[in-house]
Amino acid sequence: MKRLPKITVWHTQGDAYGDALRALLPEAPIEVVPATDHDSGAAPPGSPVGGETEVLLAWKVPQGALAGMPSLRWVQVSGAGVDHFLHRDDLPNDVLLTRSLGRFGLQVAEYVVGYLLSELLGIERYRERQHQCLWEREERPLLADRTVGIIGLGSLGLPIARSLTALGTRVLGVRHSGKPIEGVDIEEVFSSARWRDMLPHCDALVIAAPKTADTIGMVDAAALAALRPGAVLVNVARGDIVNEAALIEALDSGRLGAAILDVFATEPLPPDSPLWHHPGARITPHIAAPSEVEVIADEFAENYRRFVEQREMINTVDRARGY
Repeated sequence: MKRLPKITVWHTQGDAYGDALRALLPEAPIEVVPATDHDSGAAPPGSPVGGETEVLLAWKVPQGALAGMPSLRWVQVSGAGVDHFLHRDDLPNDVLLTRSLGRFGLQVAEYVVGYLLSELLGIERYRERQHQCLWEREERPLLADRTVGIIGLGSLGLPIARSLTALGTRVLGVRHSGKPIEGVDIEEVFSSARWRDMLPHCDALVIAAPKTADTIGMVDAAALAALRPGAVLVNVARGDIVNEAALIEALDSGRLGAAILDVFATEPLPPDSPLWHHPGARITPHIAAPSEVEVIADEFAENYRRFVEQREMINTVDRARGY
């Protein structure tokens, strides 16, 4: 039988991934490194990582760890974002990089729609009035009467757009080319050169773009000021895309109605961040699209078979573009 390339799973859920992959790929040699920290990929001292590792499934690994894998030929990231693997000194240019899409689009779409509806309908306010036995009505607005702009119309942004248009929401979007997307009812698609032209039309702005050199800090003070007064910002992409100081200032001034934030420049969000206690901020700990072990394992196993058979891989990353 042909020798199969060795897989190393480096993950805080390493044992679960290992069990799932052994069931799917019973002949493949699999080694598990049980990472102890999701945000850094740190592993216990002396964790077994053999130099014969050819395939790596991981979310993050510490800097320098890949240098101990001279036989490495392919890395599959267990999430959609791969910015933390790009431009590493210990990742050779000839190592293939793929990402996992799982059900992230569906998860993120539910998160975005749920929070936008909660914000629009004032669900938290009514909950507070319930505790006070207050029978007090407010205007009952519709998401169908609002305009939502989405920056990034890829694996995350498109499911969000489809979910919103199904509710009758007017959706605008930004993609690099600016070309319309067939089969998706987006009223207008702006190119990356014209994305700021979209902002004055938006009651809500959703960030669903990858972190690249072009997107870091793109949502700055001018961008936030260009939104409709009282607009809602939703970030389910990367914290670095939004200028945090400008965001806090926009919330303080009341220009921005609310910020729904699942991602931050520094994670976990530091305890001294003013966002924790800001009345206009809604904080979640990077849970809008959690990795589902069985789904990601299925996706990886399919790619592994393609890798062994030298067929075209799925979800291959273009390092130059960053996604």
